Amino acid sequence: MKKVLKGIVITILGVALLFVFLTVLLYFPPVQNFIVHQVASYSSRKTGMDISVHRVNLAFPLDLGVDGVKVIQQNDSIPQQKDTVADIDRATVHVQLMPLFHGRIMVDELSFHKMKVNTTNFIHKARIQGNIGKLLLCSHGIDLSMKHINVNHCEISDANIDVALSDTVPPDTTPNTNFWKINIHRLHVHHTLFTLHLPGDSMRVTSALGDLTAREGYLDLYRSLYSIESLNWRKGSLRMDRPFEVYARRNRLDFNHLFLNNMALDVQHFRYVSDSLNIQILKAQFREQRSGLVVNSFRGSLALDSLKLRIPDFYLQTPESELQARVNLDLNAFDDYHPGILDASIHGSFGKQDLMRFMGNMPVSFRQSWPNYPLNIEGSFRGNKRYALFSGLTIILPTAFHLQANGYLASLTNQKHLRARVRLNAHAYHLHFLKALLDPSIAQKVNIPDGIGIQGLFTVDGKQIGGDFQASQGGGSLRAKGTVDVSRKTYHASLIARNLPLQHFIPYQGLHPFSGDIIATGQGTDIYSSHTSLKARARLLKCTFGGYDFSRIIVHTVLLGGRIHASVDSHNPLLMGKVDLSARIDIKPIEAFVNADLSKIDLYHLKITDTPMTAGFKGVVNLITDQRDYIMTKGLVSNLVFSNGKKTYRPENINLDLLSHRDSTHAFVDCGNFRLKMDGRGGYKQLLSQARHLKEETLKQFEARHIDQKNLYQRFPSVHVYMTSGNDNFVYHILEHYGYHFKNAEMDLTSSPVKGLNGYIHLDSLVFNKVCLDTIQALVNTENDVIKYNVKVANNKDNPQYTFKALASGNLTEQGSEIRVKLYDEQNRLGIDVGLAALMESHGIRVRLTDTHPILGYKQFTANDDNSVFLGDNRRISANMILKSSDGTGIMLSSNDNNQDVLQDLTFSMNHLKLERLFQILPYTPDISGVMNGDFHVIQTKDQLSVSSDIDVKDMIYDKCPMGDVGTEFVYVPKEDGSHKVNGILLKDGQQVATIDGSYHSQGAGYLDAKLGLEKTPLQLLNGFVPEQLFGFKGYGEGTLTVKGPLSKPIVDGEVYLDSSYIYSEPYGVSMRFANDPVRIVGSHLLFENFEMFAYNNSPLDIAGNFDFSNINRMMLDIRMRAHNFELINAKENPRSTSYGKAFVDFFGSMKGPVDNLKMRGMVNVLGATDMTYVLKESELTTDNDLNELVKFADFKDSAATVINRPKIQGLDMTLGIKVDEAAHILCSLNATHSNYIDLEGGGDLTMTYNPIDRLRLRGKYTLNNGEMKYSLPVIPLKTFTIQNGSFIQFTGDPMDPKLNITATEPVTVSVSEGKDIGRSVDFVCGVQLSQTLRKMGMQFIINAPSDITIQDELNTMSIEERGKIAVTMLATGMYMNNGNTSKFTMNSALSSFLNSEINMIAGNTTRSLGLNLGMTVNSSTNSVGELHTDYNFKFAKRLWNNRFSFIVGGQLSSGADIEQSRRNDSFFNNVELQYRLNQNASQYLRAYYNNNYYDWLEGQIGEYGVGFTWRRKLQHFKDIFNFKSDKSMIGPLGRNTRSRVKTSTKDSTVNVK
Repeated sequence: MKKVLKGIVITILGVALLFVFLTVLLYFPPVQNFIVHQVASYSSRKTGMDISVHRVNLAFPLDLGVDGVKVIQQNDSIPQQKDTVADIDRATVHVQLMPLFHGRIMVDELSFHKMKVNTTNFIHKARIQGNIGKLLLCSHGIDLSMKHINVNHCEISDANIDVALSDTVPPDTTPNTNFWKINIHRLHVHHTLFTLHLPGDSMRVTSALGDLTAREGYLDLYRSLYSIESLNWRKGSLRMDRPFEVYARRNRLDFNHLFLNNMALDVQHFRYVSDSLNIQILKAQFREQRSGLVVNSFRGSLALDSLKLRIPDFYLQTPESELQARVNLDLNAFDDYHPGILDASIHGSFGKQDLMRFMGNMPVSFRQSWPNYPLNIEGSFRGNKRYALFSGLTIILPTAFHLQANGYLASLTNQKHLRARVRLNAHAYHLHFLKALLDPSIAQKVNIPDGIGIQGLFTVDGKQIGGDFQASQGGGSLRAKGTVDVSRKTYHASLIARNLPLQHFIPYQGLHPFSGDIIATGQGTDIYSSHTSLKARARLLKCTFGGYDFSRIIVHTVLLGGRIHASVDSHNPLLMGKVDLSARIDIKPIEAFVNADLSKIDLYHLKITDTPMTAGFKGVVNLITDQRDYIMTKGLVSNLVFSNGKKTYRPENINLDLLSHRDSTHAFVDCGNFRLKMDGRGGYKQLLSQARHLKEETLKQFEARHIDQKNLYQRFPSVHVYMTSGNDNFVYHILEHYGYHFKNAEMDLTSSPVKGLNGYIHLDSLVFNKVCLDTIQALVNTENDVIKYNVKVANNKDNPQYTFKALASGNLTEQGSEIRVKLYDEQNRLGIDVGLAALMESHGIRVRLTDTHPILGYKQFTANDDNSVFLGDNRRISANMILKSSDGTGIMLSSNDNNQDVLQDLTFSMNHLKLERLFQILPYTPDISGVMNGDFHVIQTKDQLSVSSDIDVKDMIYDKCPMGDVGTEFVYVPKEDGSHKVNGILLKDGQQVATIDGSYHSQGAGYLDAKLGLEKTPLQLLNGFVPEQLFGFKGYGEGTLTVKGPLSKPIVDGEVYLDSSYIYSEPYGVSMRFANDPVRIVGSHLLFENFEMFAYNNSPLDIAGNFDFSNINRMMLDIRMRAHNFELINAKENPRSTSYGKAFVDFFGSMKGPVDNLKMRGMVNVLGATDMTYVLKESELTTDNDLNELVKFADFKDSAATVINRPKIQGLDMTLGIKVDEAAHILCSLNATHSNYIDLEGGGDLTMTYNPIDRLRLRGKYTLNNGEMKYSLPVIPLKTFTIQNGSFIQFTGDPMDPKLNITATEPVTVSVSEGKDIGRSVDFVCGVQLSQTLRKMGMQFIINAPSDITIQDELNTMSIEERGKIAVTMLATGMYMNNGNTSKFTMNSALSSFLNSEINMIAGNTTRSLGLNLGMTVNSSTNSVGELHTDYNFKFAKRLWNNRFSFIVGGQLSSGADIEQSRRNDSFFNNVELQYRLNQNASQYLRAYYNNNYYDWLEGQIGEYGVGFTWRRKLQHFKDIFNFKSDKSMIGPLGRNTRSRVKTSTKDSTVNVK
């Protein structure tokens, strides 16, 4: 037993000693290294990896240090490459020994230094790699039995860890058997970078932990409980990237690429267990680097469990924004059954910069125009899907809008029981920034006005949806109210607008406040169903659009049982009448009937015509269609009436007939002498399809550069169209209104896939735009599979414009087309003969002359045989065309094809080109003559184009206006930046007179920057462009103008100095000189700063104001004018004169408004010094047949003439008061020699008005107080009639047709027979009386014998016609012939009459140049014994000193019987009168006279001498005759608000003092 015990003891001791020995051996380095190498070798064999340990150091008791641990494995993808799984520079473990005997582990230190880790494919869920500079762990409480770890301290520093999650890891379904619990009292991380890659690298999260400290952390791995008492993070950043998403622009918050830096975070009481989460954020702040978003403060508490989410105190603050929120959410709040409650409130203020970071996709202009005020949002919500109540929702953006809303929503998940009620109240202030969200083309047309208010209520009750809203703006309102029953598909709606200012929403479209309403009630939406019904009414009470008034229009619509009835009833002044529609739409085919009865259509105010015109008609249209192939339409337009106020036109009825089946289509239009007929094979759909295929084939052949005419016309539809029209039908009169006239037109065209295209067009006597063409013919035919065409335009010799004949003929070819053009003049001389061929080639089109001897301007040229112009698809032009004539004239177009560095290198040259020869043959071209020399040179590269020229025209004459030698040089160069540079000069007679230098930028709206220099520029260069040279300019202009700004609205500035400049008119004898002052232009405003214009005296016309041309589409004029004693006319007679003499006026007035709608107001006083002569050429009294000034286009085959009037003035509203002084002298010459005339003196008050509707109107009375009329007819010798005082001309509107009341007489002494060979002299008064209007004067001849009662009684018994015959006979023969008495008609009487006429004509022609008015009469009589006695009476007159002084001298010579007695009784001069006007108003005269031929009833023939004073006054009241105050001038101050009224009711008072 002892041995056994001894053996056991020895064994135990042996084992113990062995254990001690082995343990001791472990502390020896060689043993340690041997063991480690063996373990590493074994591990390498088992794992297949290369595992090595450089050195191991184990110190007593359990202090272990390991150096140089490396784990390397082969790369799976690249065999020759190896991956490092782990690389640890040094690992140290300090473990207390004694606690191990109690089942506890006390680790004083577990540290790793410079550790690299790469899990490669060890972990299927993720790959972790990176390096850790230092990992230190201290744990004094690892209980293996209790599975509890107590970590006192853990520190990680200088680490960079990258974790990539796998997207192919299956879910882990293994039950959790991990019961470990871990307490971490303190965790400190600094200088550590952590990166997480989501599966597929779809997102990358990188966190930089500068300094992070966590305290009192606890992890229960079995219960999944995680808690941290406090966490402090400083000097951190967080980056979240989606690598495959595009970066947003900077300063925009990009949720795909977030970078938060300067982070600071304080958290406490973090706890997560199962479905419960609690966290309290005490402080958080950061800056988002890309957007610049800065969060100054972020705090709040969050509690989440399986039933509820609570956020009681959320708070967020940035430098510009602040947000507070409260949320209590039952997680079952959105359940369908037994839902919980969501209770939330929000109060926030969001600054512009923060908002814009969330609006990165919004337009730049929207973000820029957003108001610089915070957006305030406030409101609360409580409820769930069954019932939700929101209240106090307020959204406010100062200066923009204010919105309030409240209401409830119920049964959101059940549409049948859905209920809602929402009340809205909003007011907008300035919402212009919202326009940036619209398309630019729409934004330019619409506007969002200020002051919009909206109030309304929206309700839902099951299937019933309703709304009641009212909007207001600018004093107008719009109310919308309606209900919809979704289940029954019924609805009722009303829309009421009252004075809604549509022009505030859509400006510049002619809109005005709108009033109207719409009421509709119906059921169903399928209008073709018989179950659908609708009853609607729309009223336009007040509506104006684009200048059109659509007020007072009512529309009714009823749809019931598949029948629709609609009517439009208009009581609008623009459109009066009714239109009815009845249709059956529930059956096939559909039948419709339209009936229109329009009594008035105002075409002028509808802007269809340019002159006042109205129309009316009745129309009936019957339509039947199956909406597929069958259409039948019959229409009749009857009772057509067109009226312009003066003339009414009633055209024939218009018949319309259209019938289309599947295999044929027929159409017919008939109106008066207009016929249109169309017949086609196939239905209308087939014809349209054939037309589309023809278009496609045409484009295809052009792309192939080959024309297959047969294949082309095989695509032609089978259609025949015939049209004929005269000039008495509705279509013609429409064209006539737009300025087109013709006698007849005819067209006959047939297209066929077999015969091609054949037909003709003929137009006879076409007049348009003042161009008259006698004959136009076009013929097209297909012959031998070739389409040929011929065109002829000709004017015959009766054409008043040009006589010519133009011929063009050509045909299509396989490669293009050939054409030959010939032009003959009025003498049938060939002026132009050119043949051209346009051929398509593989890379472009080549144009060449088919005849190398063309004729241009009557001159034959010779062209080079290889002439051509090639237009390449690459836009390159290759030209080689040279034309030469025998006299040295040459034209050349060439290109430098060797210059491959440029796209174009073209030169166009002209040498000794006589313009008059070229323009002479070309009809309707400007009248230009001169010899042109010069060239154009074009250089174009890929990026740049330059055009330069040097042109001069020697002895240039434009429209009969000599301009001298004119030349120009310019250079045009586009720049790389998109701008265009222009530099040029203008030469006159070799001297530079103008320059231009500038550039144009085409970006955006375009920008112009140019400088225009005037260097003594002759203003006469403008004269050739004045129509008919009615006026012209003389003098020079100097200065500089700058033009800058967008092309649509450039700004012009500068000054122009006028040097000896005049505006003149030869036909009207007017010449006005501009003051030698600079004219300033500022901001596209031409300023008239007391600008002066002078005529012939030193009295100026003062002009003040400006002309605004900044908006080319709406140029504005605002000027005031004033002149005193202004000599408007001082002209001598010349062959072109229609008026000459002198005219003096006082004037003041104003003109203002847009140039197309000017308003002119003013007053003109025609002063007494006026002495004018007018040559009348188109009066009933005209004695010369001078009609050369009448412009008319003849019918060329009819004797009737179509007169083409010049365009009338448009857009002028003028009112002028005209006061004509009684001393003003006007002479109207009735023929070119002035032997027949009307000499007038008188005055009156007139009012002249003009507007586009009434045109020129003149009202007032012109009273004649003196004058004479010298007149002759083929049977009446030249006579001088004295106009009787009191005659007048009454203007009642039409200035060319005033009412006349003029009596002009002449004393005639005639011998009257009293028996056989017995006669006596009787003094007669013969003359002319005009008693009607100027157009129909009602001229009658009158005769009286005031000094012979017997003869006067005899005349009184005659009729007016008989007295007229007696007067004409006496004026023609100098004899009194009553009852056909010609016994005393002798040759002497006839010779006397003829001599009287000839003497006056010769004397008048002789003395007219001296300014004398001379008249002579010859009177013959017989005495009691039958002896002949002849008296020769003469008189001449002269005016001097601007008509202030005049004298008249008369006398008599006698011959024959009783001559001695005549010599004793009569002196040579028996009548002398001198008269002097004392004042300008011609109201006071001095008069001295001597009359030796005065007859007194008591004393007989006596002489009379005298001096007289005449005083004439116009009185408003008779009592004013005693008011001796001088008349005030009517010229008022030169101001803006001057008003004048012309009174025409006056009384005349004349006082004569002798």
